[in-house]
Amino acid sequence: MANKLANISILVLDDHRNMRLLWRGILLAFGIRTVHEADNAEDAFKQVGDKDIDAIIVDHHLDGLTGAEFAGMLRRAPDSPSQHVPIIACTADTRRSVLKLLVDSGVDEILAKPVSADQAWKKLAAVVNNRRQFVKTAFYYGPDRRRKDGGRWTGKERRKEQPVQTDPEDM
Repeated sequence: MANKLANISILVLDDHRNMRLLWRGILLAFGIRTVHEADNAEDAFKQVGDKDIDAIIVDHHLDGLTGAEFAGMLRRAPDSPSQHVPIIACTADTRRSVLKLLVDSGVDEILAKPVSADQAWKKLAAVVNNRRQFVKTAFYYGPDRRRKDGGRWTGKERRKEQPVQTDPEDM
């Protein structure tokens, strides 16, 4: 499978050089030959426009814009060079509020630090082999946030919860 990844081009956006080097080593071990690096969102945005980037790995805590702000800008900006490029967010900050920001920004996957090669492989395989369809609403543009088809909601808008009916005798 590594041979299939040889022609993939990855951009790593992280303001820490050691993390970019760690990512480079992991990606090269996967057989990916083209790894670009950026230490700030402005440079990354420019590289996405200038180069053929197949996926982006972005740290959440950056100098300047956050990873969520970068992803949101890439997904929704009128001058975005690539609204549909797969984005894997990587963060040590796994508070629910941060994860919600990342999901709402339009990232495809979230990877918690410390990074393991196994988890990195799974996230990369998910965005390359099993990409979710994109959804566009007034407030969101990005991969469908639902992981499963189906569910119990049968109404017009699935994201709304059905009121739970309780029988007073059950209380």
